[in-house]
Amino acid sequence: MMRIGNRIVVFVALFGILFLLFTGSAGAAVDFPADEAGISAYVKAKTSVNLLTVKPALATIERETPDYIIGTVAMSGHSEEQYPHVYVSTDGWVVAYYPRERSSGWLLPWYYYSGGPISTTTLKEVVVKVCTQIGGSMSGLKYYDFRHPDATKMMIIVESTTGTNSFKVTIPTNFTVYRVDWSHWCSDCERYGCYYSRVYLDGAEFSSLCCDNCAKYGSFAPSVEFMNGIEHTIKITASRDTPRVGLVLEYAE
Repeated sequence: MMRIGNRIVVFVALFGILFLLFTGSAGAAVDFPADEAGISAYVKAKTSVNLLTVKPALATIERETPDYIIGTVAMSGHSEEQYPHVYVSTDGWVVAYYPRERSSGWLLPWYYYSGGPISTTTLKEVVVKVCTQIGGSMSGLKYYDFRHPDATKMMIIVESTTGTNSFKVTIPTNFTVYRVDWSHWCSDCERYGCYYSRVYLDGAEFSSLCCDNCAKYGSFAPSVEFMNGIEHTIKITASRDTPRVGLVLEYAE
């Protein structure tokens, strides 16, 4: 069992999606951009979808065929760069994802989060928006990382502070860790000057913010910076507002 300090922690199972896609419309599944996708959230929303009904939910359309459509979905409080991608097929699959070069920390739902248990992610919000548009069901939403098909679990840890706060993580030596990604966010760290929020891993600063409603994202190398069997400490400081930091760990026991 992974040891975590007394912080907000959410455990999520990661489920394989490629097999499920291929059991549906083969034409659509073959063209799903698995080599472009990283962390994703997906659901079989309907038995069939008219792709014309998807378009009002899209900010941009990147690819369109008779079998599927791919675009981006606008999100309140997010820049265009932060918009997730979404794939919708005529046989009812909805897959929201970030490009594979992006940290899984992008799924942290800072705009929608006000403290307490984490009830959503940015990817879930996109799936909700698309399913609402097409009249589909959200039941059975799952997560998957196309970069790491052997990862079976995802852990999300969030810490907030108005001054200084920290949490500790120890990953068991028998776990295989595929990703340790992070995001650092602040809604009001600039007012007539800089009010920095800083975040540290084991005493070394890895992120600082002086801006409003902004975030940084990144990754730690599991075998170098976040090794198994060692107690690691994440510390966050604030000069103003309530900045937050989140970790997303993907692993198999």
